[in-house]
Amino acid sequence: MAHNKNDYDELEQYDYSDGEYLEKVVDKYSPLVGLFLVNFSILEQDLNLAIADFMHDDCHETGFVIIEKLTTSNKIELFYKMYVRLESFKDKKNKEVLDKIKKQLETLNSFRNNIVHANWQSLTKGGFVRTKIVVDNQEGYVKFKKVKITPKIIRQKIKEIEKLINQIDKYKENAFQF
Repeated sequence: MAHNKNDYDELEQYDYSDGEYLEKVVDKYSPLVGLFLVNFSILEQDLNLAIADFMHDDCHETGFVIIEKLTTSNKIELFYKMYVRLESFKDKKNKEVLDKIKKQLETLNSFRNNIVHANWQSLTKGGFVRTKIVVDNQEGYVKFKKVKITPKIIRQKIKEIEKLINQIDKYKENAFQF
């Protein structure tokens, strides 16, 4: 993913994130951040079950042993690779659906990481928050990646999670039909 230069703030000398703006809007953000994380947890469990069901139809134990230490990104890759192989045995009619599910999982996981790792004290009136510290490889400058996270965006992502859970369930129903 290409990053625009404006996606980063450069550290001048000291970081003075004081959280002044956050104090004014924390009551708007907190419930939505919590709801997003709860819904993402439900989505991740749905992903876990999709992997476990693929491994063994009669129990989830084998699948859970395999995914025990995997990151969410690794679970997404595993899910995709297992199910894309199934699609290769069919006429690939569901591969587009699977590709879309994978992309949505990756996008939502990235957003979840931004929420979890955000320096919320750096939140601006424009809704931008620092999500990552980056050291420039060329000149060694310290930069902060910033992402726009507003209540409206969080609400939209919650809706996307709910829709994706239904898409995964529907996809699983059709995946094993030959």
